[in-house]
Amino acid sequence: MPHAPMNPHLQSSADPSRSSEEIRQDFLQFFQAKGHEVVSSASLVPEGDGTLLFTNAGMNQFKDVFLGTGQRSYARAVDTQKCLRVSGKHNDLEEVGHDTYHHTFFEMLGNWSFGDYFKAEAIRWAWELLVERWGLAPDRLYATVHEGDDDFGLSADAEAYDLWLSETPLPEERVLYEPSKENFWMMGDTGPCGPCSELHVDLRPPEARQETPGRELVNVDHPQVMELWNLVFIQYNAQTDGSLEPLDDQHVDTGMGFERMVAVLQGKESTYDTDLFAPLLQAMADRSPREEIRGYDDLHIEDDDEHERVRTALRVVADHIRAIAFAISDGVMPSNEGRGYVIRRILRRAVRYGYQTLELEEPFLHRLVDPLIEKMGGPFDGLAEQQEFIEQAIRSEEESFLETLGTGIEFFERVVPHVAGFQDTDGEASDRLLGALREDAQAMDLLEKAYVDTDDENDILHSFARTARGGTLPGQIAFLLHDTYGFPIDLTRLMARERDLDVDMEGYETLMDRQQERARAASDFAVDQSDVHAWQSVTEGEEASVFVGYDQASVDDAELRAVRVVETDEGQQYEVELSHTPFYAEAGGQVGDTGTLRFGDESVQVLDTQREGERIAHTVDTLPEPLDGPVEAVVDAERRAHIRAHHTATHLMHAVLRETLGEHVQQKGSLVAPDRLRFDFSHFDAVDEDTLRHIERRVNTVIQQNIPKQEARDVPIDEALDRGATALFDEQYGDRVRVITFDPDFSMELCGGTHVDATGEIGLFRFVSEGSVASGVRRVEAVAGTAALEHVESELETLTRARRQFRSLHTSLPEAIAEVQEERDRLAGEVDQLRRGQLSDQLDAFIAENAASVDGITVVTGRLDRASMDDLQELGQQFRDKLGEGAVGVLGSVGEDGEKAYVVATVADDLVDDGALRAGDLVGTLGDRLGGGGGGRPSLASAGGRDPEALDTVLDGVPALVRDRLE
Repeated sequence: MPHAPMNPHLQSSADPSRSSEEIRQDFLQFFQAKGHEVVSSASLVPEGDGTLLFTNAGMNQFKDVFLGTGQRSYARAVDTQKCLRVSGKHNDLEEVGHDTYHHTFFEMLGNWSFGDYFKAEAIRWAWELLVERWGLAPDRLYATVHEGDDDFGLSADAEAYDLWLSETPLPEERVLYEPSKENFWMMGDTGPCGPCSELHVDLRPPEARQETPGRELVNVDHPQVMELWNLVFIQYNAQTDGSLEPLDDQHVDTGMGFERMVAVLQGKESTYDTDLFAPLLQAMADRSPREEIRGYDDLHIEDDDEHERVRTALRVVADHIRAIAFAISDGVMPSNEGRGYVIRRILRRAVRYGYQTLELEEPFLHRLVDPLIEKMGGPFDGLAEQQEFIEQAIRSEEESFLETLGTGIEFFERVVPHVAGFQDTDGEASDRLLGALREDAQAMDLLEKAYVDTDDENDILHSFARTARGGTLPGQIAFLLHDTYGFPIDLTRLMARERDLDVDMEGYETLMDRQQERARAASDFAVDQSDVHAWQSVTEGEEASVFVGYDQASVDDAELRAVRVVETDEGQQYEVELSHTPFYAEAGGQVGDTGTLRFGDESVQVLDTQREGERIAHTVDTLPEPLDGPVEAVVDAERRAHIRAHHTATHLMHAVLRETLGEHVQQKGSLVAPDRLRFDFSHFDAVDEDTLRHIERRVNTVIQQNIPKQEARDVPIDEALDRGATALFDEQYGDRVRVITFDPDFSMELCGGTHVDATGEIGLFRFVSEGSVASGVRRVEAVAGTAALEHVESELETLTRARRQFRSLHTSLPEAIAEVQEERDRLAGEVDQLRRGQLSDQLDAFIAENAASVDGITVVTGRLDRASMDDLQELGQQFRDKLGEGAVGVLGSVGEDGEKAYVVATVADDLVDDGALRAGDLVGTLGDRLGGGGGGRPSLASAGGRDPEALDTVLDGVPALVRDRLE
């Protein structure tokens, strides 16, 4: 691949042979030599920070230090931080690929001071690194400082201004005062903040620099006058009233865009021209079947628009594979919600560009993981360690999306010309376009699927026209693309923008809201909210319900605080709140406790325990009289013991899963009940039987070691995480947490549930099942303690009964069962062969009885009941051989479920060679008439549809269809 052009105006400092690895390491070593601790990049998933979807800046992992809630063992740090900006205000996704500098995933180089050095050192070292070490031309650099802000009561940052002049050779005309928008950093509306100093570089040629001074182009988004490094001086604490208070400690937080810096130092015009992206871009070019695509800078394409379209696609894919792979390595699996949905959107955007522009119709993204790891696996070893898992996760997503992508694009392409045709037309022209739409049967069929609120053709057309006349794709179309074909809305908007069209977002969001309301209604069917009465106070209390069940299984001095009546499918029930209770309310997957409440001499059964806001609500089916006086609350101790065993077994199993399958395993859901446990976790492949047995033995070994529980309550969450406790993704934790440990080197988790005092209390652990619940998410069910013993006894009983069935045999039970299975398979094969033979015998009858002549061509059709698509394809070849030259054959069948119809068409070689007929063309129409579609070779093709009642009519119409094709 030819080298990307050098920037001729940076020849003095640029060195294309200097690799990105060297630049990254040079930065880290420079600050390490100045007493900074080299810190590893934090995960892309911010730990303990529910305000961020992804880590989007280097300061995220040090946020607690700035807030004063955490501390580090070092006062100076340097790192390169993985960042992802695809949501919120830092959303670059729609720009990625269309320009040459936006990215979703990027690295942020930074050096940090926590109450140690401040402005003078930060400014001096920035200049030393950029100019004296990396050789940037001093006359091309500009520094900016904060100009002050009356609203904050701040004057200009004269200290930083003077330091630029005293610590560096910058003249006054290249040190610029800028407003708060550019040069004042805030973490949020409140909290640590401070002025910034930025370094900008002017990459324009000398004549342009003489014509317009660089100072006039700083911070105006000029592509060649760009920011390189931001030095943030955190010295204030923003208050709720908008005022600023000086912090006791002053901090330095710097951020340098690594990709941009590499481009500058390598003398490249774009970040995509650097060695960071070259292997990925070339790998994509090599995989594309388009011969004219030989490299990012080696495209043999004459059309300028198509040339840029291909380069855009290559940029999109190269950028997106980095974001996808790094996110999966940090435990974010593509899914339909939260972080996973963001990654799914990015992946599907990349697949669409590869499919449409690079003509890659098979999964390809997963094959880019290898060149990515070769380039970045050194500094980020999590990639290499999880390579196989990452590749499998990506491939599965690709395969899933490719199943619908082509059909969705065809739908889009079928409808969009009609939308474009409505732009800037008068009434007469609109009528003509509506008429054309009426005549486009396929387009109308698609519109009927999209406009589900009406089945009137005129209503559909006029609704479509009202939106489309403005050059806007209707929301109904966008929703169908999302709901049926898996197109994220930003992908639909991108495809529309490529055709100079907008998308009716209001209509789309209305349909999405309606779908979500239906989903909520479906999930709430058991409870009619209008029948739930308000809580009625019984006794006053200042505090919310207090749970004391970690230490007590019963209390005898609780007060009844409140009660309410609820209506359920079982009839009228009650919920009661106590001042304090030993009953555990359902949370974290653990079911709620049951037991007894005693009011004097009267007892009521607690059927369930749930948390209702701050209340712990005990469900009972009766209420005693009176309600005042002390309440004795007694938990069903035996049931809780079973729950505790299953909960602790879940922790042990989670630890062994991570130990055995890899650190990518993350909990995605759980159920802890008295009779079983269920655990969902991120993992791509099925866990085979041997691995399950290994995990099972390892858990039982830990149980036999009788490891005591270590419990720490009210621990600051940052301290717990620093200790190494596992926090679950998407789980909301407070500032202080409970930590449950069974050997600090084995299992340490943030958890609010109940547990055994030592692992030996569990007794036995046994897997029951393993399977898939979603793409990249597996589910295991298991039993522990008494439930495990009962399960093993049941298995042994089943085995004993099976042995009795083979008592007369002289072989072992496995061998005897294998013989029976072999015999069964043999008989099934014979039955299938007999059935296929009977079907084959009908072909001669079709030829003898159903043959028709169409312009000298023999046309034969036949219907075979209960034949599968595989049967038809095999029989179709036989049919073709029997018919010989000059013949067309069509066989049809209704599937065994009676819900689908299948057809296969054959065309003799002489007719194909003459160009008269093609089987693929015939089944395209036949499939359409059956409410589906199909395709295949010119000589043999198949189709299927969802209208089996139309099969006879479709077969009867074959001769006429052949006649039409010949004309």
